[in-house]
Parts: sequence; C-alpha cells; structure tokens
Amino acid sequence: MSQVYESVNNQNQEAEKNFDQVYMHQKPYTGKDPVKGTYKDSAMTLIKGYVGSGILAMPFSFYVGGWLLAVFIFLISAYMLMLCVHYLIEVANAENKENQGLTEVAEVTYGEKGKQITKVVLIAYQLGKAVAYLIFFISFFAHIFSSADSQSGAGNWIYLIMAFCIVLPLSFIDNMARFAKLSLFANTLILVGLVYITFYDFYQILEGDGIKENVMNLAHFEQFPMIIGVTAYGFGVLPLAFAIRVTMSEPTQFKNLFNVVSYFNLGLFLAFTLLSVWGLGSRMETQQIILFCLDKNPLSYVIQICYAFGLICSYPLQVLPAFQQIERIEKLKNYINPELKYSSFRRLAIRSLINLLLGLIGYSIPKFAYFVNILGAIGGASLNFLFPILIHKKYFEKDETKRKSKFIYYGILTFGICGGLCSFIYTIVKLTSH
Repeated sequence: MSQVYESVNNQNQEAEKNFDQVYMHQKPYTGKDPVKGTYKDSAMTLIKGYVGSGILAMPFSFYVGGWLLAVFIFLISAYMLMLCVHYLIEVANAENKENQGLTEVAEVTYGEKGKQITKVVLIAYQLGKAVAYLIFFISFFAHIFSSADSQSGAGNWIYLIMAFCIVLPLSFIDNMARFAKLSLFANTLILVGLVYITFYDFYQILEGDGIKENVMNLAHFEQFPMIIGVTAYGFGVLPLAFAIRVTMSEPTQFKNLFNVVSYFNLGLFLAFTLLSVWGLGSRMETQQIILFCLDKNPLSYVIQICYAFGLICSYPLQVLPAFQQIERIEKLKNYINPELKYSSFRRLAIRSLINLLLGLIGYSIPKFAYFVNILGAIGGASLNFLFPILIHKKYFEKDETKRKSKFIYYGILTFGICGGLCSFIYTIVKLTSH
C-alpha cells in the first residue's frame, strides 16, 4: 500500500512541476522545448529594460534637483542598485537550481511567507511600471495629435483606447527569450531617438540660449528625493534581470552580462541626461518628458514616433514578470489549467482585464515624472534595496567568506528606506499641491 501511495505521490509532484513550468513560461503550452536565450539575446533584452521610460524622466529630475547634486546622488544610487543585484545573483548561484527566480530566492531564506511578500511587491511594482508606460503613451498621443480636444476627457479617452489597442497583443508573449528580435528592433528605434535628442542638445548648447542659466543650476537640496525615486525606477532592473537570468542557456554567465550592460547604461544615462539639462533645461519648466521638449516640426514628430514605438515594444518586458506571478495564484492556476477546454482563451481574457485596469489607472494620473518617482520610492526601494540585503544577510549569515560587513548591509538599508520614504512624501506633497 505504501508503495502505491509513494508512486502516486511522485506522479503528482512531477505533474505539479510540469504545471508550474507552464506558468513560469519555461515550458510552452505546445509542449515543445523551452526557448533559451543566448548571451547576446539576453544582453539586448536587458539593455531594452534599462533604456525605456525612465531615461525620459531623468533629465527633469536632474533639472529640478540641480545637475551637480543629481550626478552625486545618481552615482551612489546606481552603485548600490548594482551591488544589490550582485548579492541576489550570489545567492542564486549558490543554490545552483534550475529556474531560480526572485520569489524562489526569497523562499529559500524566508520560507513561504517571504515568497508571498516578494510576490505581492513584485506584481505591484511591475504593474506600476506598466502604468507608467501607459501614461507615457497617452501623453505621447496627446502631444502628437494636440488639438482642442487634447486637454479634454474625451480626447484622452481616445488616446487611452489607441494605446490599449497597441499594447494588448504584445502582452500575450510568454517567454523572455522570445524578446530578442523585438528588443533589437526596439533598441534601434530608441537609439535613433536618443542620438537625435543628443545632437539637438549640442545644437542648443552651441546656440547659447539659456545655457549659462542651465549650467549654473547646480544643486537644490530640497529636491533630492526626486532624484532618488526616479533613479530607483530607471536604474532598478532587478525583477527583469532575474526573469532574464532564468531564460539564459548559461545562467552563470549572467553576472558578467549584467556588469557589462549596467556600466554601458550608466554612461549612457549620465551623458544623455547632462546634455539634455544643459541644452533644454529651461523647457522643463512646463514639460516633464524630455522627448516632448523638442521643437514642433515634422522631423521631431518622426523621432518621437520612433521612440514611442520602441517603448511600445518594451511594454511586455514590464508586464510579463507580473503575469508570471499572478498566473501562479492557486485559483487562477486551476481556472487556466492548460488541460482544460478553452484554457488559452481564459488566460487571454484575464490578461486583457488586467491591461484594461492598468489603462484606467494611467488615464487618471496626469503627471508622468511624479508617478515614476513615487513608484521608484515604494516598489523600487523595497525590491531593489531592502529585499536583496535582507536575503543576502540571512542566507550567508554563517558564511564568513561571503557575508558582508554590518556597515555595508545597514548602510544600503538606511539609504534605501530613508530615500524611498523621503521620495514618497515629496511626491505626495507635489501632487496634492497641484
């Protein structure tokens, strides 16, 4: 009798393992072998994850905070963010288990409770990033098709529907490795936009119109929370990084890949942002998105459209980690079980409903940069600062060779918690004052 029970139990465990692989999109519904990303493909996807909507809000945060102060805070924040990713990679490599995602790492150290808390914050943060993209899309359509209706509710409803129709089909892609070609296309479009804005910045600097005032805008210490929040949003890619690591054919290579891509983007962020502040700083008095600070002419519109389509291709990168976790909730797993009839249709219906709710939230929030800041303050600070330190500290508490000093642990924790709290309060005050 015990042998029969053991046999049935093993079969159930194997079925559950296969079932979870479907929900984490490591095994497609077709039953074919999962798609694994190469080093190059994964690098393209990670670059795309960095250079998205966050870099568009970065010049505004540097302008209101003063570029010199902003550079100092940005470098400290970016270094700590990269360090925290390294700590979690170290834990994942030590476990050396297949498909070791962010929630699985949390479960190893803090059990089921830690896994569930991480899952909730991860879902909220990634869905929040998707909302930020939708806010940008609505603002983009309003900017391109600006008319008498662009300031009205009717006009924005039309732009929301346009954005929804474009991003909805893309949110049904299931595997990070499948984003390689899409990421290459998106990176090309965004690169065109960044290069054009950079040359435009140079032109404005050479013209000298307001350049002295922009360069002398060195520091406004009361605005430092804006810099921390936007940096945590734009440079905090930990959830996406782990989703990419899981799909790599050689996960152990991810640390090297992450370092190369991160340092490249660090230089890109700084160069682009400083040139934008020096060249177009005065225009940010009325416009929070640097892309919309360009002169209104046909070429600028083409560039803005290219960048917007590049971001549209990035939308799936933001919602996929959240969908992966939502679809592992027990009741939903049973509802969209691949073995049931119309399971794919049910799954598409749930994703469509989530996208619709995100669109309604984006429609109701008018301030792109401030939303990015509050998202970075809450979700970015917890996922990118707090969780990595707590997990690494507990996992290696008995390993003196891997354990870091209390100064490093508590220094990063203090910076993340205090910076996130200040950014949150700052943004609430700004939003309520408007």
